[in-house]
Amino acid sequence: MRLAYYPGCVSKSTGKEMDLSTRAVCSALGLELEELADWNCCGATHVANELVALGLSARNLAQTELPVMTGCAICYCNLRTAVQRLQDSELKARVNEVLAGKYSGGEVRHALEVILKVLEKDQDAIAMPLKDLKVAPYYGCLMTRPKGIDSAEFPTVLEKLLKILKAEPLDFRLKTFCCGGPIFMPQEEAAEETAFKILKEARKAGAEVIVTLCPLCHLMLDAKQKILEGKRKERIGIPVLYVTQLVGIALGLGPEELGLGLNAVTPMAVVERIYEKMAEGK
Repeated sequence: MRLAYYPGCVSKSTGKEMDLSTRAVCSALGLELEELADWNCCGATHVANELVALGLSARNLAQTELPVMTGCAICYCNLRTAVQRLQDSELKARVNEVLAGKYSGGEVRHALEVILKVLEKDQDAIAMPLKDLKVAPYYGCLMTRPKGIDSAEFPTVLEKLLKILKAEPLDFRLKTFCCGGPIFMPQEEAAEETAFKILKEARKAGAEVIVTLCPLCHLMLDAKQKILEGKRKERIGIPVLYVTQLVGIALGLGPEELGLGLNAVTPMAVVERIYEKMAEGK
């Protein structure tokens, strides 16, 4: 399967492990990715002018006739929003007035749904079943918006993937709760309180790992976890993995291929337990 690949801005900076693991997993599953040659920011969450935001996404989509895949929930939301809004012919015409390459339509997929479809047909690709690994599935607030991939209120697509990997998806009641990332700069205290609430709920649920689909969520829950522990004098100690990192572990890919050394809270103890269980035949 050939797909156009939109990495997104974060994959070149604080979210390199998202990009590394996405490329590694897709390669292992026989998915051919063609990175958009001249991609730009999707508009993220901070472009208030709708026409500008739509234009940014449309410029990316106009570069290919292939389905566009991204590993970032924010980019996924923005690109899909553009596809839906630009069904309005008048709005599409206004956007195309300023585009060198004209937008005519597009199809957008998240790496999660692409990988799930492949593994549903080929579970033999799983070399290291994640038996009994207790995982808190965390969607965040953008992955299921606009409506399409799953229910916005009660999504289950991530749980379906975890079950195929033989992990145990926990009943995580805050799985669609906002991480607080969008308000971190103007309301730092409120954002940190929100993120810590999610981390505490994951610990209460018995999570050994939190799996996420969004680099902003990953930043709030992984990169800031130790800072939050220090401020609140309370330890969490739960690794936070991108879904592609977790899938990569199950496929038997190595830590360097998946960028596991880039995670702030190291997941290596969890990875070692998976290997030990596999060696013991459990």
